[in-house]
Amino acid sequence: MTENLLQQHSTMQKKTIIEFHDVHVTYRNRNRESLTGFSLNVKQGEFVVLTGKSGCGKTTVTRCINSLIPNFFDAELQGEVFVGGLDIKTASMRDISRRVGSVFQDPRSQFFTLHVRSELAFPSENYGIERHIMQKQIKKTVHDLHLNTLLTRSIFTLSSGEKQKVAVASVYALEPDIYVFDEPSANLDETGTDQLLAVLSILKAKGHTVIIAEHKLAYLKDLLDRVVFIEDGQGKEEFSGRDFFAKPDQWFRDKGLRHFDGTALRPAANTLETQAPLLQAVAISFGYKRGKPILNGISLSAYRGEITGIMGKNGVGKSTLLRVLMGLEKQHRGEILLEGKPASTKARMQNSFYVMQDVDYQLFAPSVWEEILLGCKESSSIVAKAEEYLRFFHLESYKEAHPAALSGGQKQRLAIALAGMRNAKILFLDEPTSGLDGENMAKVSELIRKLAQEGRCIFVISHDYEFAINTFDKIFSLEEDGRLTRLSFDNNRAECSTQK
Repeated sequence: MTENLLQQHSTMQKKTIIEFHDVHVTYRNRNRESLTGFSLNVKQGEFVVLTGKSGCGKTTVTRCINSLIPNFFDAELQGEVFVGGLDIKTASMRDISRRVGSVFQDPRSQFFTLHVRSELAFPSENYGIERHIMQKQIKKTVHDLHLNTLLTRSIFTLSSGEKQKVAVASVYALEPDIYVFDEPSANLDETGTDQLLAVLSILKAKGHTVIIAEHKLAYLKDLLDRVVFIEDGQGKEEFSGRDFFAKPDQWFRDKGLRHFDGTALRPAANTLETQAPLLQAVAISFGYKRGKPILNGISLSAYRGEITGIMGKNGVGKSTLLRVLMGLEKQHRGEILLEGKPASTKARMQNSFYVMQDVDYQLFAPSVWEEILLGCKESSSIVAKAEEYLRFFHLESYKEAHPAALSGGQKQRLAIALAGMRNAKILFLDEPTSGLDGENMAKVSELIRKLAQEGRCIFVISHDYEFAINTFDKIFSLEEDGRLTRLSFDNNRAECSTQK
């Protein structure tokens, strides 16, 4: 108790470093505000988490802190935002970015070079920092963030967790006071999340101010000082970290937040393997170049009405496995059967629909409504089906919006709705809950189960244990040697164990 009071007193003594006063933000071509009368004060050295349902305004807050609003995104800003004493309306992005280091959900979007060493130097070179000072800062960064083993690596050989680490390091070398993260754990496996947590712990220990917009909260339990719950663009409630995680499970469900409790979840029973498989892989192997194969003698059977989960470390080849199964890549050895007959890549593609991990690559139409009807022969039943999906995912008010204007979670939900609109026998989904809050994660799980009940065969890649336990009938792990291992969830520990 005494220690907690001392910590609170220490925080009170520190100066305010971020201030939002009655802030309203409206993006161009949006009918409603993304922030509505939002106010927030953050003290120097605080570790603050912004959370709430997808589309609530979390990312918009981070864009104000790093001054991407109003300097990059086309949005109207009313109210006042001060960062490190600078007014973001009048200060240059150059001045703000010296105080604020930004790390995005996909670190690839902020890399400019091919190798780790040059990537660490790039921001400092961009600011014209003298060479001897730059070298000193990079040396300190490598030491502080434990980057020695990554320094000589190519960016392209890094795992997702390692890329996040390098993204943090590249801004750390500039010595900013404030770090802003937008859903940094969304695409990370367990190892990557542990690497991210280690870096965040270092930032907190060194007294930096850290702001994280996040849906996955459990991994931050021992770090965060304060949680700001945002709803409809407003800061509805604030909690200390201790009070937030002391809330009962039902409170989290009512708020639409994630609160993973593995002991309360059970995997679905699998009773489908008495049928003939719809899709069957027999000893398939694949690699992009000579040497170690990415897929190594993989065999599996998948059935109508079944949801098959594919798990494994970042970068191990899970997306490649899906691409081979659906026919986007041709296996080098082995055979793939569709309804018991050898199937060409063309036949497999004709019977498949793919929801990519980065859904921006598959959204083409100028509006959400045109997107969901794209490729469908319009009829009253199709229109009714499209409207049903938009209502289900709370996207009905965005019918006229451009898909690019949606939040990351809203784009994800739209892409999954597209999968439901198609009549494909086999659906392939790559990380469908990336960027989704607890409520929408449950909705995606519900929709996938509904599509399976219609007789579709569904493959899903995921690192999301909460989603996996609630959704999958059968679970495989792709190992680093390119082989596939059948897994089962241990209900007592909420972990995976290999079936004998």
